[in-house]
Amino acid sequence: MRIDNVASVLRQTLLAATAGKASAGVFDGPAAPAPPTAAAAPTNLVTANPVSSVQMLIALAATDPVVERRRKLAAETDRGLSMLERLHRDLATGEPSPERLREMAAWVEGFTPPDDPALGEVAREIELRVRVELAKHDLTA
Repeated sequence: MRIDNVASVLRQTLLAATAGKASAGVFDGPAAPAPPTAAAAPTNLVTANPVSSVQMLIALAATDPVVERRRKLAAETDRGLSMLERLHRDLATGEPSPERLREMAAWVEGFTPPDDPALGEVAREIELRVRVELAKHDLTA
């Protein structure tokens, strides 16, 4: 397993959780305890380095807010494109539903193009296309 671009606390926690799952046995019955050795590594890495849920949330928030924000903006832009595709399918089989048109109008009203130049250009083109389709059906947003 490869984990990149993650804070060290989050990386340690993920590795500990993965190690815990890998060492879990199939047998649910009582097991004979292993003899302790001085040089043995801890069997449960989570207890060796406990991390609170607050630390985990902080680590997640600190990973890369720019990437996360850009991912959310891309997902919102993709939502507009998906609505256009569904409208196209509706038009191919007949008239689009009023709910679909209202959904598109609500999306356009709440949509703000991203500041990123490349993503913003694509987002504005999708927004314009949605507005054109709404205008074809005598709706304005």
